[in-house]
Amino acid sequence: MEQELIDLLLFSKKALSTGQTICAQANTCLQTSEHHVETIAKIHPKLIFVDNHIIVQTRTLERIKEYIDIETESCNNRIKERESHLQTLTLELTNIFNLLKKRKIDKDILQVNKERMTGEENQQGYTCLFDYISDQGIIELQRQADDEIGEIETISNLLQNQSKSIATFLMEITKTRNAALSPIILLDTEFSSNKIQVQENEISEMAEILISLTNHYDQLGEAMRIYQSDVEGRNELDITVLRDDHEHIPRILEDLGNRLYIVESINEEIESRVQLYLKVKDNLIKLLNQLDLFGEGQADLILEKLVDAENEIEERDLNLEEYFKQLSSLAEWYRCYASSYNYLLLEVERRKRAQEKQESIKRELLKKFEEAYNDELQERRSWAVQHGQYLPEVLCPFINDSPSILRVGIESEPGRLPDLSPESIERALLEIHNNNNASMSETTSAATTATNTTTTTTTTTNTSTAAVPTTASNTDSDNNNTHT
Repeated sequence: MEQELIDLLLFSKKALSTGQTICAQANTCLQTSEHHVETIAKIHPKLIFVDNHIIVQTRTLERIKEYIDIETESCNNRIKERESHLQTLTLELTNIFNLLKKRKIDKDILQVNKERMTGEENQQGYTCLFDYISDQGIIELQRQADDEIGEIETISNLLQNQSKSIATFLMEITKTRNAALSPIILLDTEFSSNKIQVQENEISEMAEILISLTNHYDQLGEAMRIYQSDVEGRNELDITVLRDDHEHIPRILEDLGNRLYIVESINEEIESRVQLYLKVKDNLIKLLNQLDLFGEGQADLILEKLVDAENEIEERDLNLEEYFKQLSSLAEWYRCYASSYNYLLLEVERRKRAQEKQESIKRELLKKFEEAYNDELQERRSWAVQHGQYLPEVLCPFINDSPSILRVGIESEPGRLPDLSPESIERALLEIHNNNNASMSETTSAATTATNTTTTTTTTTNTSTAAVPTTASNTDSDNNNTHT
């Protein structure tokens, strides 16, 4: 029995040593796990802070993009408005030019012009009002206005590209952020605490097992002491229970190993989670640095270009307003040009009547002058017969002077005025009548609008001298000064 006790005691001691080693390893794993949990507890709020900062910066970029989109839409609407205005003015001028092309010049006006032409002048081929003007100035203004609209379109495209650049960057940031957070986004926040609790429960069970191994070892030591000290009673010593406990030691050690495996597995899980958190932290910091780099470089450049674009749009728009004013002024000028031709025809007729009146007055004066001369001549002859023949000539040599001869002198002899056709006069009167009726309708409409509104905006149109025909000079040639 003594040898059996020695064997049992040695085996129990070895088992106890093995159990202590296993429990020590479990405690080390628990300490490591607790350190990992503490690390996770420190990293988690930092991740939340960094992620919130990323969200704030992305929202700032989104607001910048929204502002750029609003400016782009406003720019596009402005382009559509300006294009529509330019098309309206172009159509208006085209209609006026077509009207001028259809308005034929009276044939005798062309003949009189031909008679008065000098060698340097050349009006060959002139048949209508349009022939006396040049549309190159209009074409140039239209080209300049179209160029300004094209420049605004270029700016709009630039703004769209900037918006797309920010959108692409935001998509990349969102994709990178989701990829960075995906390893932990679905993780249970109570995972670590629960796992530590499992480890503690397992180690507590292992401690109980270690205590049972210690008790078994102590019991074997006590049995060995009794066996060696009580020679007479050693035969009565019962070690059946110790033998039975000895049989369970391998299973107990196996159970300790299994529990150690559980503790170590949990430690590996927690450590793996720590690595995930550390990786997420590194990725988020890289992402934050990428945002900071974008903000310090490209974002500043985008904002600078945006300010420049706004200023340039305003400048281009002011240029367009000036071109539109000039085109509107020219359109009004050419309408007046077409209308003034009708009044030119009436003025020609008036001057012809004035010339006829002057000619009639001239004839009447000449007739009266001749009658007065003849009467005076007859009176002098009668006086000479009655009295003059008796007077010496040296006494009154002046008495034989001839009577004064009165003549009509015309300064600035007028040239021939055209003989206008009745059709030309009739058309001029009809168009003047129609224009007057249209003007009265517009005046009535404007007066009604002014009555219904509280504020009247007066628009002053700046007239332009580009592409306008030479105006007729106000001369006094028709008002010839007749003197006696």
